[in-house]
Amino acid sequence: MPGLTAKVFRTFNASITLDDMLAEGAGSGEVQEKIAIYQHANKEVAIICNHQRSVSKSHSAQMERLTARINDAKAELSELETDLARAKKGKPPLKDSDGKRKRNLTPEAIQKKILSTKAKIEKYERDMQTKEDLKEIALGTSKINYLDPRITVAWCKRNEVPIEKMFNKSLLAKFSWAMDVDP
Repeated sequence: MPGLTAKVFRTFNASITLDDMLAEGAGSGEVQEKIAIYQHANKEVAIICNHQRSVSKSHSAQMERLTARINDAKAELSELETDLARAKKGKPPLKDSDGKRKRNLTPEAIQKKILSTKAKIEKYERDMQTKEDLKEIALGTSKINYLDPRITVAWCKRNEVPIEKMFNKSLLAKFSWAMDVDP
């Protein structure tokens, strides 16, 4: 067909790939998990389109910071588990690392803290994995230039993900024509 450019085929290929990956990876979880699914699909599209970037200079520092947060949360988790065991036996909690006495909490309250700490660890590990996976791939190039925004908008509506999590303000303004699509 005369008049078709390489960009037309790249846009078609990228959009179809994104749509297939999102349909395949549709999950029922937290918003953060759904965003990770979208980023993974966008990553596959960026790989197909060969959108590469150099690793940022601050990448290793960011990874070290996340590792430190994970280690701190794991240490807090082990302290909470010790406190839970002591609380179940009716003993007061051990002293803090700075020598002060901890608050005496009920086992139920300690259990809630344990669950929230485990969730925090999972979030940090998910963030770390995402950063590592995306360090050499430019997601923005495919999102701005090659992906049909109606696919993203429809997926966000179907999965109850705020569209602001996918597009920044300038992209929301640029793609305002795509916001009325049905899920």
